[in-house]
Amino acid sequence: MRLRSRSRRTKILTAYVLAVLILFFGRQLPSNLRAPGGEPVSKALIFISNADSIDAGRGSNSVYRIGLDGRGSKRLVGSIPHGEGYLRITDIDCEPDSQQLVIASHRRDLNGVHHAMLDGSGLHLDRPAEGDLLSATRQIALAPDGVNIIVSRQFEAFSEPRFGLVFGDLMSRRFQRIKKPTLARSYSSPAFSPAGRLIAYIIIRRNGEGSPAYQLAVARPSGRDEVVLYETPLRISDVAWSPDGKWLAAVLDRQVYRIRPYGGDLTRLTDHLGGADSPRWSPDGAQISYVSPSTFAGQNQLFVMNADGSGKRRVANIRGDVINGCWV
Repeated sequence: MRLRSRSRRTKILTAYVLAVLILFFGRQLPSNLRAPGGEPVSKALIFISNADSIDAGRGSNSVYRIGLDGRGSKRLVGSIPHGEGYLRITDIDCEPDSQQLVIASHRRDLNGVHHAMLDGSGLHLDRPAEGDLLSATRQIALAPDGVNIIVSRQFEAFSEPRFGLVFGDLMSRRFQRIKKPTLARSYSSPAFSPAGRLIAYIIIRRNGEGSPAYQLAVARPSGRDEVVLYETPLRISDVAWSPDGKWLAAVLDRQVYRIRPYGGDLTRLTDHLGGADSPRWSPDGAQISYVSPSTFAGQNQLFVMNADGSGKRRVANIRGDVINGCWV
């Protein structure tokens, strides 16, 4: 009887341990699929540059982190190998809460996006398992949940470049086009709202031989219920959503503006002689970082200003091309 009782207790204990292990690893699995663990990164700007002479020689560029005081510059991801050469990164996005970083490259022979932690660890390529391609990707946006992404990619069935939007997730790796380009329409610069329920993006409308018109629009992540907030003949080239969802920062005619996501209240925030681009909001929404050309040839400057355009200060002067990525 004692042997039977011990055997029964052993079986119960073994089953309990197995159940705990299954529950633990089951809960951990989605996190591991999204990205491996890494060193927490905070209070820094993440940007793209070819400042390194190695990158310049390879025709590639790298992802860097720099402190808000302009110190502690560190290369996180550099010179990503591809084929017999290296990739040139076209856009990045990150999510401070999940510490994830996604990387796009405008290569027609690369069907996927690179994915890492904000400290640069765990770099890998996420390829679509089903649905649309992720080749020739120009811009990328990561949702607040750290799972969904949306990209603007070039479609090949046109004599001139036309871009459409593709939505999907990094868990199932299923992707579907939500905004297909036409001869008259192209879509770029997608950005998720803070809750992930809406996206903002830019529409470029072409009618015949005339100059294009630019529209700032919002819609659901499915692409439905599109609302055009603003239309202008002046070029709109970038858009970013404030963390509280009350504002959009957009680049209009090479300067940074602020506009309400339901339309109206358009305010100019920058007035740089060389222009300004790639605005990105601080996690608390109090400040905006952006890039402006330096007075020194071949260099660009990272700036930070208050959300109302006041208090501009230069964070760093950087040799080479610079694309502002995100603020953590």
